[in-house]
Amino acid sequence: MTSMKKLITIEYIKCLIREFVMRDSYNLMDFIKMYYLDSNIPMYLFEGESCIFCMPEQTDLTYPPKKYIETLLDSKKRISYCTTKYGIIFCSLKVDYPENGKLIFGPVTNIPYTESDLLQLYRDYTVPNHDRADFNSFLHQIPCVSLNSLLKKCLFLNYCLHEELLTLEQLTSSEPGASVQISLKDASLLEGTYQTKENEQHNQTYAIEEQILKLVRTGNYQGFKNIEFSDSNYHLGVTGSTVLRQLKNDIIITTTICTRAAIEGGLDYDSAYQLSDYFIQASERLNNIEGLYDLLSKVGYTFAQKVAESKTPVSTDGCIQKAIRYIQQNTNQHLTVGDVAAYVGFSKSYFSSYFKKTLGFSVSAFILRCKLEEGKELLQYTNKSISTISTFLCFSNQSHFQTAFKKQFGMTPNEYRRRR
Repeated sequence: MTSMKKLITIEYIKCLIREFVMRDSYNLMDFIKMYYLDSNIPMYLFEGESCIFCMPEQTDLTYPPKKYIETLLDSKKRISYCTTKYGIIFCSLKVDYPENGKLIFGPVTNIPYTESDLLQLYRDYTVPNHDRADFNSFLHQIPCVSLNSLLKKCLFLNYCLHEELLTLEQLTSSEPGASVQISLKDASLLEGTYQTKENEQHNQTYAIEEQILKLVRTGNYQGFKNIEFSDSNYHLGVTGSTVLRQLKNDIIITTTICTRAAIEGGLDYDSAYQLSDYFIQASERLNNIEGLYDLLSKVGYTFAQKVAESKTPVSTDGCIQKAIRYIQQNTNQHLTVGDVAAYVGFSKSYFSSYFKKTLGFSVSAFILRCKLEEGKELLQYTNKSISTISTFLCFSNQSHFQTAFKKQFGMTPNEYRRRR
């Protein structure tokens, strides 16, 4: 009897929700308001690529980063999700109203933020120093919800809205970042794996991998024009049960090794991992073989180009390396020569002289160069305004940023952005 009552209650709730929100998008907005009051999970209603409503009200400071929104909007699935390396989760649900509509939930998390997580969040959201207190207040309002719990909420809403029964396993077995289980009972897959172990492709692939790593480390992006990426000469083993999944996994693996090689070549950690995120997410959005091969061919080339552009000085001196890393990780701070000298434990005058003698340029010039390189990344991979970027990088004003950028790169920030 109890089970029957529970079933009747669920069906009644489902009918109420469906009747309430399916009539038009305005009713859906009212539903979002009420659902947010109950769950405290931020929600965004999209019509195509435009956000037409959200709860709570958002500012440029708290609006989710473009790369995560694009990942969810590009997905063709009824329910999709994406996670960040620091534990933030976003989820989306396709709705019938408005046309091409999607509900996006998040951010949520189920793990506490470490200091390094917060720094990555500040960079992802492009949070200036003076806005960090407000941003932290926003983060503290976000509920602790696990990925499974968030997906279950989406499954229930999907059932109520569309009378479509999906399972948690269906969602987590095919989404990017989810653990993919390959059945060992698949005889053809096992046979292919065994044969590949004895195939000469591996020897050829190893040689190409070594060549790729060397080109990336040295910043020799022109060398990639002589490398052809095809299944006949670049085969990383059986990592997927379909050609598309195989290619996507090949891109993930190649991106990972290129990220490490780029860091070894002098590219700063933040730029390397930002580029890594870009390629991995781009691969998951593609669903055609030609596009994936084209993307694969660009991975090593782009990493090598970034290494060449950054021209990060290489020194075996531990003190200098410590200073370089500190500068690269604090481009969004009001960083002075004195700050860097104090960090490595020397006086300002001694360290300035030692740095320039060792590397051939001043500390202040390197600080400016790192800020401008970060500016290039933000112009290329985000839609943040030039004013927001200049404030984030702690330039005195937008004009100062634009003048320094043009002097360094020979074009204005707007001209550079139009080239992407």
